[in-house]
Amino acid sequence: MERTLLPTLRLSLEMTETLTEIERNGLKINLDTLKQIETEFQTELDELEIRLNDMAREAMGDTPINLASPDDRSVLLYSRKVVDKKEWSRIFNLGHEMRGATMKPKQRVRMKRSVFTSTVRRMTEVVRKTVGSRCAGCLGFGKVRPVNKNGQPSKALRVCKPCKGAGVIYTPTREVAGFKLVPRDPYDTAAAGFKTDKTTLENRAIELSGDAKEFATAYIRYNALRTYLNTFVEGMKNNVDENGIIHPEFMQCVTATGRLSSRNPNFQNMPRGNTFAIRKVVESRFDGGYILEGDYSQLEFRVAGFLAKDSQAYVDVSEGTDVHQYTADIIGCSRQEAKAHTFKPLYGGTTGTEAQQRYYRAFKDKYEGVKLWHDKLQREAVKTKQITLPSGRQYAFPSARWTEWGTATNRTAICNYPVQGFATADLLPTALVCLSRMMRIRELKSVICNTVHDSIVLDVHPDEKDACIKLLEYAMLSLPTESVNRYGVEYDMPVGIELKIGKNWLDTEVVNL
Repeated sequence: MERTLLPTLRLSLEMTETLTEIERNGLKINLDTLKQIETEFQTELDELEIRLNDMAREAMGDTPINLASPDDRSVLLYSRKVVDKKEWSRIFNLGHEMRGATMKPKQRVRMKRSVFTSTVRRMTEVVRKTVGSRCAGCLGFGKVRPVNKNGQPSKALRVCKPCKGAGVIYTPTREVAGFKLVPRDPYDTAAAGFKTDKTTLENRAIELSGDAKEFATAYIRYNALRTYLNTFVEGMKNNVDENGIIHPEFMQCVTATGRLSSRNPNFQNMPRGNTFAIRKVVESRFDGGYILEGDYSQLEFRVAGFLAKDSQAYVDVSEGTDVHQYTADIIGCSRQEAKAHTFKPLYGGTTGTEAQQRYYRAFKDKYEGVKLWHDKLQREAVKTKQITLPSGRQYAFPSARWTEWGTATNRTAICNYPVQGFATADLLPTALVCLSRMMRIRELKSVICNTVHDSIVLDVHPDEKDACIKLLEYAMLSLPTESVNRYGVEYDMPVGIELKIGKNWLDTEVVNL
């Protein structure tokens, strides 16, 4: 059967109407709860900043460290400083390049570990702890008044050269500074040193111990709190209307995969659980009302298994295998920590700690059908410069070609787009449109107030609790029927859902279906 874009276009038009409805409905915000959360987490942020600065001073001696500087964090964590940044960048092929119409990271150079280690040693120097003393030249002021040729003091002050304006001379000791992390491969390199981003620290924190682990864990939390406060708290305060309602904007055509995005504020990346209790501020606009949320269980994993026709994926889904625990057992971490890695192989992920890479290899061995499907996708992209999903949705890869390592350029996107696209751009919207249609027919007071990737959120009138639960369950379980009706595709992977209800978006209980 020939696949066309017509079903996708029809769904997009229907989704436009549904998203307009959701934007108009908006979400009710409890401003008192928002203020309470802001105060609570700002206090935690301030305490973390003091603690991190104390740990940095203990590790570095008197040398000042700016936690906001990637270069300073690199020196602090890895105890090494790049001597020639330009040459460093050239060797490790850092920076960005144009691919199509966007800037993408360049392909990192591949090196044997021994070659990488020797290169790092050659191009960096060990950083030592320092002892600070007041500069004798400027007496700690940081600036001096030079004498003119006529012997008179100059009117203009100049930066003191011996202390470079710091007012302090830092004298190195014999003790190595920092936390002495060992970079593993070129993927650990950054423009002026080594990576210290959230993903790198999360990966490294699993294998670290002592002060290094304590610092990495604290910094991850510190960075997350800054993001949460700036993005969500400030975003809500700046966009709430006079009635305490926020109306986020939803967009269908921003992400490359077709997955929904939102802004003013961004409600697509809300932290789950108690990591940051921002969901607690979303409550019902109805007296005695409820917030009802329906989540698909492992939707992208199931979609990948379906698209790849992986027999083991079908077995694991049917038997209710806990794939996150499977990941945790191999990596040697908690189930919660494992969630960040479970589905990385679905998108072609290969890098990480040795334990993580061991899991990625085990995943490919267990789900061989997914691996073979990834190979097929790459061949299709290189040959035809595009990929077509069963729904007819198309992704163009005009620059796709084989690399010297036997993989296609843009490999991650080639493997990722079909999964994310079919799951959250082709399937979930059908459930959302179906639910919206049924609620309008029944003229319910309850409203759809949000959707987040693989979930749907309703603001429920107290008199319509049971009706909304039944409608949401029916709509979410309609994927096989909707897939046949819209795309002529038999989606035969079992559908798993979980419904939760409560007085706000955080404090919810599972609904027994």
